[in-house]
Amino acid sequence: MPILYCQKMILPNNSAHAIHFGMTAANFAAAGAPTVFFPGVPFSGGRACVEDFFTHLGYAPLPEALHVCAIPFRHKGLYGIGFRCSLWWAMRRHSREGAASICFASSVKEAVMALRLRRLSGRCIPVVFEIHHLISRLKAGAEAEKLYALEREAFSQADMVVFNCETLRAQARGYLPEPKISVISPLGFNERVIRPVRDPERPEPETNSGIVRLAYAGSLQEGKGVENLLHSLAILSARYALTIVGGQPPARLNALCCLAEELKIADRVKFTGLVEQSQVGKQLEGCDIFVIPLSTGEDFFAPLKMYEALGFALPIVATPIPSLRCTLIEGENALFAAGTDPHSLVAAICRLGDDLALRQTMRRSNLNAAQAFRGSARAETLLKTFRQAFGA
Repeated sequence: MPILYCQKMILPNNSAHAIHFGMTAANFAAAGAPTVFFPGVPFSGGRACVEDFFTHLGYAPLPEALHVCAIPFRHKGLYGIGFRCSLWWAMRRHSREGAASICFASSVKEAVMALRLRRLSGRCIPVVFEIHHLISRLKAGAEAEKLYALEREAFSQADMVVFNCETLRAQARGYLPEPKISVISPLGFNERVIRPVRDPERPEPETNSGIVRLAYAGSLQEGKGVENLLHSLAILSARYALTIVGGQPPARLNALCCLAEELKIADRVKFTGLVEQSQVGKQLEGCDIFVIPLSTGEDFFAPLKMYEALGFALPIVATPIPSLRCTLIEGENALFAAGTDPHSLVAAICRLGDDLALRQTMRRSNLNAAQAFRGSARAETLLKTFRQAFGA
């Protein structure tokens, strides 16, 4: 079953969403589904740019079934035109050749674009919309109204909507039209580059008087709660240290470095800056607890880092966000803070930091739980779902 991956992406790009898009496309192809990907690349050196992107994701050589339809424009406007033309042509060609193709879109704008191009092409290719969050609820004013209209169009016309968790589907129910078909498919992690950062069978140190190394990896944007994590470290005793992996946006990294200086904890914080996904594990070697300090009042996140923390086989401390609670089990995979404020984080961190046995148990538990969230397993399950819904 060929997949037309209807997702705009201009390379080079190392954002979390780009990593998810590339991993999903490559895993579809690795599972045997011919998959067409439409990235924007530099006019000169585009092939090398594509190969470099997938090499850093662990796909070298590229899966044979991955067909990269590179568009040699990095200007958003020109790339957008090239993307639409390439997708429209691919729809017509695949339909003409009798292939039972699927248009798979990971954002609402691309999903609606695919639906409109399908009407324009006169073809009946199924369109699947993979929704990560209700983006209209994250905006305000005219922009929110426009996005809400797009979400309604996607939900009412797409042949299938894929939710990443039951919490997100519950939020959409009553807010948007009921999809023709809806399925739950938790986001996965890239097992080609994300592996346990230490042997879960290796005993924890016999004494709890040594340094406890906390870890955070991901975007530094507001709402991610990194400021609260720094304030928590300032409250914690000197036996706690913190590694922060990430550098986007750069202005936020600078602000967080200044905050660490103001809190007089700069000597206990390691800022790695932006690193490739394949290098994140090396930065987390020796860490004891992965912290997910989301501080937003809304719960419209695609918690990619939660699945990666499971892949790293690290014990987790997290704020009580519903999308995290519907996957992580209290006391088995994670300890949840009572709230999103620094003092609540401190209490949960101390509980886990002082309990060597619980940390060891969580390592083993998260290593086992990670098997269900491998990106390759997710792609295979989705392909099976597509075949059942739309035919081989």
